[in-house]
Amino acid sequence: MLTEQRYEEIYQLLEREGSVRTITLCDALQTSRETIRRDLETMESKGMLRRIRGGAMKLEPSQNKNLTYTSFQNRRDEHLTHKEAVAMEALNYISEGQAIALDSGTTSLFLARAVKARFHSLTVVTNSFAVAQELAGAEGITLVLTGGVYRADEEAFVSDVATLIFSKINVDIFFLTTCGISVERGITYQRMDEISVQNKMMEAADRTIVVADSSKIGNNSLVKMCGIEAVSMIITDSGVPARQVKAFEDAGVRVVMAKERNG
Repeated sequence: MLTEQRYEEIYQLLEREGSVRTITLCDALQTSRETIRRDLETMESKGMLRRIRGGAMKLEPSQNKNLTYTSFQNRRDEHLTHKEAVAMEALNYISEGQAIALDSGTTSLFLARAVKARFHSLTVVTNSFAVAQELAGAEGITLVLTGGVYRADEEAFVSDVATLIFSKINVDIFFLTTCGISVERGITYQRMDEISVQNKMMEAADRTIVVADSSKIGNNSLVKMCGIEAVSMIITDSGVPARQVKAFEDAGVRVVMAKERNG
């Protein structure tokens, strides 16, 4: 098992149980005490847990603000005008007949709505139940839903099961949403189980375009997915600072700023 996979397993076990003993982790992950000790030390340094005698325990949000999770439902109502502008700009990079992948971010839902109104021959692959509901029955849209373990607070399918389809398909563009993106730390998310599906979407796509409102630009969240060299473009809104645009473009990543519609 890879290191990041162990971190995810440990983190999810703590989310469910609140605390866990080292011996339990050794049995569950089929690895040595020394490996688990190093894992717990690293995860504590990242603010993902607190070590205790003989094991580890979950951090409460009050102990580390970086671990405060905001549900899909609550994020959906944030930065509405900016997300709409980003979605409309993203349409300019899609052509009829293409296959695109949309992940479970809230900006993906805005893009799904925009796609439904504009295109008449498009394949959309998604792990988002919210996106699937938006596109279900839309004329000319071939909808491919990954399946997997359903996570209600994210209105999406996660786990390794949700990644299996991507070894069988090719995607023209993956529109990647994120909790944060910076030149220094790359693309980051709130929780570890968010990144497995996005990684496989990226592998299946010819190109990856980040769609993110300006509140995400230059900021970092807890878990790193990849460096910015993995994406070809960032589409954001006009609220992004000029210094951030320059930093990304100096690093070889094109930044496109969407124009907001009046009214």
